[in-house]
Amino acid sequence: MADRYWGKLEFPAALIDAEVTEALQEEGVEMDKLDPSEHADDYAWIEDGIFTLENSEARYGCWEDLENLLRLKGIPFDRESSGYYEFIPERVIFRPSNNGTPPQDLVFLLCDGEIIVEVEKIRNLLAQGAEAVTAYLDDQFPPYPPLGDYVKEG
Repeated sequence: MADRYWGKLEFPAALIDAEVTEALQEEGVEMDKLDPSEHADDYAWIEDGIFTLENSEARYGCWEDLENLLRLKGIPFDRESSGYYEFIPERVIFRPSNNGTPPQDLVFLLCDGEIIVEVEKIRNLLAQGAEAVTAYLDDQFPPYPPLGDYVKEG
């Protein structure tokens, strides 16, 4: 099935409310079976305060409706999906707005799990100096807080 391939979605478990629970259940998640010791492919679990959903046959390697709900509710998430023929592997990072900063909704193309950087672009920028490269990287690959920063202790 060319429209179904591996994807993994992670977000802070403490931010799961009734609406998110309902959306997860629609994806087949059994909310009473989230033990990380039972982790296997195509499973959901909570570990270190992070909810993880992994599925080897996710539609286009993502959960479009669930991801849109998380964005709407301002819930930070990371999603990674494998590629399949014309679909390139990608990593999606969403971080909600914070103290007046705009939300970050980043999509990175991947190769072997690493973010793809255009070598020719970097070479051209190097001719302009290190500052040009730094500005490009800051613009195209901005830093973002890890999901663990959204996990509350206690």
